[in-house]
Amino acid sequence: MTDTATAPAVRDSSGDDIVLSAKGLVVEYPVPGKKPVRAVHGIDIELRRGETLGLVGESGCGKSSTGRALVMLPPPTEGEVMLGDLRLDGLTQKQLRKHRKELQLIFQDPISSLNPRRTALEIVMEPLTFLKHPKPKERALELLQEVGVDSAMAKRKPHQLSGGQCQRVSIARGVAQQPSVIICDEPVSALDVSVQAQVLNLLERMKDEHDLSLVFISHDLAVVKNISDRVAVMYLGRIVELAGSEDIYQHPRHHYTALLLSSIPQPNRPEKLQDVANEGEIATSPAPSSGCPFASRCPAATEICRTVMPPLAELAPGHRVACHHPIPVEAEPDLRSAS
Repeated sequence: MTDTATAPAVRDSSGDDIVLSAKGLVVEYPVPGKKPVRAVHGIDIELRRGETLGLVGESGCGKSSTGRALVMLPPPTEGEVMLGDLRLDGLTQKQLRKHRKELQLIFQDPISSLNPRRTALEIVMEPLTFLKHPKPKERALELLQEVGVDSAMAKRKPHQLSGGQCQRVSIARGVAQQPSVIICDEPVSALDVSVQAQVLNLLERMKDEHDLSLVFISHDLAVVKNISDRVAVMYLGRIVELAGSEDIYQHPRHHYTALLLSSIPQPNRPEKLQDVANEGEIATSPAPSSGCPFASRCPAATEICRTVMPPLAELAPGHRVACHHPIPVEAEPDLRSAS
């Protein structure tokens, strides 16, 4: 099998290894008799070796479309996706199949994402058999043991397992192919809160033990904070803020990020920020053709916000924001007028 530690990598200006990147990523969905719906608007993403990049935003903002485009399911409408120094979007399906093992996807619904006709052991054995592992059964049992699925549960089919157990099987199946990157698409949103913590801890442990890099997609900022090294905030198909996890939670610079953070109950947060998340409407309409997509909900919007799209610019080392009027670091955002 390929040793992921020797996989080719490109480097950014800071010298960190980039294992997966996308530039100008566009995802569109055809609509019969109408113009295609654009879910992702030309975003750039970089995933560094060994890190977890959180991708957060409201439902319908393009998070899952981005994650699936990164693994070519389906390929993006426009833009390029690089796995190390290999451009994936230019490959044929036959060529792509050779590199598919480097990129794995963990789905939101742990039960329906598994083959209902196969046992947990058979599900994990399948990729090992495909990769001609010398002892697929023994290795599958080892992986299932690693994720907390014992030999008795390994004989059960998905409908005989709980949601948390099925997600553990999904993680074992993903790790079986020795990938360098795993895209986690809302992997704990369908689970009970107590089980969520167990699965998150498992993902962190498997990441360290198997030298993985993760893209963690979620609408739950509290969950993303606990697992991510960096966080990218999406709004209507665009990244509006990107920074280190602690930085973005302590000092949000985009007004949309501040609005999202205000929805997290915290005992030390001012009371006016606890309720403000309920005052804004969730965005369901397409992004405007010009100007900032958040302008209609932003308390700081001016005429330039409605007419000129703000670039994703670096305001501080490692902290990028797409806003004409970013929140000053020392200021406490006043979101009362968000609507």
